[in-house]
Amino acid sequence: MTVRTEKREKNMRADRLISIVMLLQTDGKMTASELAKRLEVSERTIYRDMDALSLAGIPVYADAGVHGGFALPDHYKSPFHALTTDEIQSLFVHATGSVYEQLGIGGAFRSALQKLMLALPEQERKAAAWLQERIHLDTDSWREGDKEAPNLKLAQQAIWEQRAVTMAYTSRSGVGGTFELKPYGLVAKGGIWFLIGETEEKVQAFRLSRIEELELSGTYFDRPERFDLQAFWKQWVERFELR
Repeated sequence: MTVRTEKREKNMRADRLISIVMLLQTDGKMTASELAKRLEVSERTIYRDMDALSLAGIPVYADAGVHGGFALPDHYKSPFHALTTDEIQSLFVHATGSVYEQLGIGGAFRSALQKLMLALPEQERKAAAWLQERIHLDTDSWREGDKEAPNLKLAQQAIWEQRAVTMAYTSRSGVGGTFELKPYGLVAKGGIWFLIGETEEKVQAFRLSRIEELELSGTYFDRPERFDLQAFWKQWVERFELR
């Protein structure tokens, strides 16, 4: 077994253990057969998972007999009971398209929604599924956006690490230059990515596809606590549309 395969199997098991806890929280007592069917694994795997949960300190217990099964104590209730139906439904009317995939979190986002769905009480789960089947938000533009998002990963790294970058950029008018930028955030609009950051002059927006070169510098910075990415973008769009 390769290291990559072993890591993937460990991640799959971790996801399954979380799903078991969520199912027991919402559906109550369940047999090994019921859990195996829901999670598409063998009953033998479920028994091994129960041992792993017990070793991890999760107070799962088994009742023997005809009406037996695995269960959690009453105090192990799902925190989602505090959410209203409208709040739950709002989480499932999510924007779809290429943005999540470009950020490298498409799979994680879908997995998170699936786990949330499993953790919901039956009534809320049906309501969320009903809404998902009837409302779809497509954030991709009718116009052709950037087919690729060059330097997106590097820009993300610089933002997470609060690290300045050296950037070679050519503007829409064809004016080019190389300068240092303190990256504050990323914005995706209609399939086009923009890097928001501060130069020596001011905070500006730069289209990623126009960045010819991007390199991490050795300079770190503190992002201004009062900087509001959404507010900046709204103002920038308003100014852009007035041109």
